[in-house]
Amino acid sequence: MKTILLLVFFALMFSGCESKPNRPMVVSANLWIGYSPLYYAEKKGWLRESNIKLVRTVSLGESLELFNGGHSDMVCATQYEIQKIQNAQSELGSVILLDRSNGGDFVLSNRTVDELKSEQKINVYLEVESVNTLLLKYFMDKHTLKPSQMNMIDSSQALNARLSMKKEATIIVTYDPYNIKLIKRGYKEVGSTKDRELLVVDAIYAPTKTEKNFSKEMAELNRLVYKSLEVLKSNPKEYFEAINSYYGYDNYTAFEEATKLIEWIYSDHTVVFNKHNEMSQSKLPNLIEAFKDK
Repeated sequence: MKTILLLVFFALMFSGCESKPNRPMVVSANLWIGYSPLYYAEKKGWLRESNIKLVRTVSLGESLELFNGGHSDMVCATQYEIQKIQNAQSELGSVILLDRSNGGDFVLSNRTVDELKSEQKINVYLEVESVNTLLLKYFMDKHTLKPSQMNMIDSSQALNARLSMKKEATIIVTYDPYNIKLIKRGYKEVGSTKDRELLVVDAIYAPTKTEKNFSKEMAELNRLVYKSLEVLKSNPKEYFEAINSYYGYDNYTAFEEATKLIEWIYSDHTVVFNKHNEMSQSKLPNLIEAFKDK
């Protein structure tokens, strides 16, 4: 009887404790050059050694689907997607800042801007539930294009990159490295985040649940991002050779050009959201606007 009572006692005691998941911390990320520090860390085996698993996705939308479905613990995304996550959650999370797009997000077309203005219908290929929508809206406002002209086609970047040159008026909202194949097929850049009026910031987002369950892994991921970026600074060719099995740049020069399209804003600490779902002003005053509702 004593043995049974002891077994029941321990069973109740352990069932009342919230135990850490017996698995790696999962991070979902698509192939944006700003997320390449994670791919470098994966290639070197550092993530596996740190109980972290990187899941490669074909789009920001797929990354969000995995995260929202509970299949990843952290997600690489822009302020646009993170704001949407925050709006659906009652608890605040934190981010590890990575980069600011400096021309790495593109509006491509088979028409000039003036030609687009005269078109009655324009097929627009983009990830609808992503920052692509923000860039398109900015482009439309800047050039006085009308919503009635736009036939929105929700499509992943992997599919968009395979689009052949169309006869009908077409806009493709994309980002590096997916733009490269499209430009080779004849699509021209008509807009980008090179315009400093449009702020697009990339980060790795973690909800409070992940902070509780994987605090050690989160700290290690933060350290590995720093370690990877140090290699990028000191030995960019070695960095390129490690990540290019994922990214598929034609050569080192193409990779160099891609890195010029972003500004690294990483710092070796996480940034915590405040009650307004903005980043802490005391920690990052010059980027407060990044997490305001556009």
